[in-house]
Amino acid sequence: MVYVGETSRSLKERAKEHEADVQLRRDKPIPEHFNGAGHGGQNMGISVLTQLRDSSRYYRLIKELDIIKKFETQSPKLLNTKIKKLSSKKYL
Repeated sequence: MVYVGETSRSLKERAKEHEADVQLRRDKPIPEHFNGAGHGGQNMGISVLTQLRDSSRYYRLIKELDIIKKFETQSPKLLNTKIKKLSSKKYL
C-alpha cells in the first residue's frame, strides 16, 4: 500500500507521528489500513521520493499532488485522501 505525504519537519519526526497514529488507532487512512486484518505498524516502511530546495508550503503541496497523481495513490483504492480536499480549493 502506498501513501504520499509532504512535511517540513524531519522524516524521523513525521514517521513517529504516523506510528503514534497507528498505535492510538486514530481515524485516519494510515492507521485504518495498518490496524486492519493482517497488518500492523511493524509492516510500515518509509521511502524518500524527493527533497525540495524551495521550502514553501504551496510548492510542497503542488509537488505532493504531482506525485500522488503520478503514482495514482489517491483514495479509494489507495491511501491519499488529500487530493480530494485540495482539488476543490484554489491551489489548482
